[in-house]
Amino acid sequence: MEPRYKPKSKTFLKLNEDYASEEKMREIFDAIRSPNQENLMMRVVEAFFKKKMVPQTETLKELDIASQVVNALEKKGYLEKVDVQIDRIEFFGYKPREKNIVLNDDQQKAFDAIEQAINEESPKPVLLHGITGSGKTHIYIEMIKKIMDTGKQVLYLLPEITLTKQIIDRVKTAFGDKVGIYHSKFNDNERVEIWQKVRQRKYEVVVGVRSAIFLPFPNLGMVVVDEEHDSSFKQHEPAPRYNARDVAIYYGAKYNIPIILGSATPSFESYLNAKTGKYHLVELKKRAIAAQMPEIDIVDMRVQRKKKLVDGVFSKVLKEEMQLTLQRGEQIILFQNRRGFSPYLICESCGIVPQCINCDISMTYHKFKEHLRCHYCGYTDFNINKCSHCSNYSMKRAGIGTERIEEEVKLAFPNNTVQRMDLDTTRTKMGYHNIISQFENKQIDILVGTQMVSKGLDFENVTLVGVINADNQLSFPDFRAYENAYHLLTQVSGRAGRSKKKGKVIIQTMMPDNIVLNSIGGEYETFFNQEIIGRDSFGYPPYARLLKIEFRHKERNFIEEEALRLSNLLKPIFGSNLLGPDYALIARVRNQYRMQFMIKLGKKTSAVKLRDALHDAIDRYYQDAPVKTLRIIVDVDPV
Repeated sequence: MEPRYKPKSKTFLKLNEDYASEEKMREIFDAIRSPNQENLMMRVVEAFFKKKMVPQTETLKELDIASQVVNALEKKGYLEKVDVQIDRIEFFGYKPREKNIVLNDDQQKAFDAIEQAINEESPKPVLLHGITGSGKTHIYIEMIKKIMDTGKQVLYLLPEITLTKQIIDRVKTAFGDKVGIYHSKFNDNERVEIWQKVRQRKYEVVVGVRSAIFLPFPNLGMVVVDEEHDSSFKQHEPAPRYNARDVAIYYGAKYNIPIILGSATPSFESYLNAKTGKYHLVELKKRAIAAQMPEIDIVDMRVQRKKKLVDGVFSKVLKEEMQLTLQRGEQIILFQNRRGFSPYLICESCGIVPQCINCDISMTYHKFKEHLRCHYCGYTDFNINKCSHCSNYSMKRAGIGTERIEEEVKLAFPNNTVQRMDLDTTRTKMGYHNIISQFENKQIDILVGTQMVSKGLDFENVTLVGVINADNQLSFPDFRAYENAYHLLTQVSGRAGRSKKKGKVIIQTMMPDNIVLNSIGGEYETFFNQEIIGRDSFGYPPYARLLKIEFRHKERNFIEEEALRLSNLLKPIFGSNLLGPDYALIARVRNQYRMQFMIKLGKKTSAVKLRDALHDAIDRYYQDAPVKTLRIIVDVDPV
């Protein structure tokens, strides 16, 4: 089988060496009668004196000349075509940042502490806990310079490609063409070229998402994991299932290299490790340029509704603040972690909510394309008016998605520019880049988005952040729900007031007394100390490890029987630490039913003994009833 990768080439035109003298050049122009041939030869000769070649496609387009002109001149022997291998990877006009970074006193102290920690004989991971806007990126760049001075490479991991545009701007400004970028939007050929450049050391710094951890660095000297708390570092589907942050920690121990974890809201696992001395803890408690932390305003939507102060999705408080912000020429971010127009439709006659035919979940209404779509399998239904159950034309939109917010903002502020940033508007390779560039250049006044707008973005003119509905994050059935909600709301709040202009955050909620909402803007350690007690009491991470075993099969009765059968094999091994089997939160996806076990393990449990015991039990299960269509998936440390 031939390899699928083929290098990309580009055709250039050059002067034939036989006509390199002035006398021979005169012969060419004396012999040419066609104006098009003369114009093209003039361009080729001009490039020859500069020791360059001219690109064929671009030159012909610029001069408005057909390819036959090239063929004629080549046939006469005046010029030659040369195919040159070129890079598929292009950086589309990065925006240069301040090149000479000067760390302030707090940043310098943090930098010195990190430098001291990584210079130990066996360096422990360093957790850089810095509030939003404290200048963690500047410290990373200065530390990267130190490592590169020793002749080693650096991997800079980010949770999502939304962050790469601004980070690339900063890192490219500092290191130029030594920087490579790696993310999921690249095709296979582009990935091969990056792979080769890393291995050949043409890239000394790589900025990438989780899969970049597997690039073939011949001389890796440091890994930076920015926003280390983010669940996007965890690979769920397909296998291998891994957490890039944890792989980086493993690299650090195996190859004796420094690992820097950074976050304004560290994961409970990393923060506990730092507090107990397993990691070094370095903290930044002030913003970098004397900017103040934003003012947090919790708006009780129950009161607003009682007083009839709600207009569509906006409370009176938020709408008035938006008007004042726009009048000052400043920008706004509106956050809602649901895409689409409405999360679901409901029949007012019979109460039925349209469900996906392949998955046990309601479909989301998208107004722009006038259809219902399942966000798990992609199934689409264009029947949005007639109820499939009672046949009445009584379907009503329910809930709020980013598409609806975008529409209402445009109606409320018709003279301002509005853009939406979610999965639907950023499917193309340059989707993120274009929206972020426009917002940076103040071509967009109001940016509406999902969690994409919450992660590490730095816009100096954003002074207002509005959270349309905070309650979705708080009500999720997961022991990490409050931790994740705190991460998300703190991060999106941190987008406001990152320059000398005062920022404000307005959070709309029906639960104004919730502990998470009242912790936003306060000390992270206070929230951590309150939440960690419950984790310890009930034996959840970071005081234990979890292992998930998931069954998938198209027949419901079969999967229930087989899950119970495996349970009988696992119960003698794990006892009360085995939870389940039970159906997953979404019991059926793509016509596959899903049941799962959860196993709680003490921190001191031998991973090798556990692995061997689990493999033995699953092997015995398959020997008794080999069913090829049944899938058993084991996920260590599920998120």
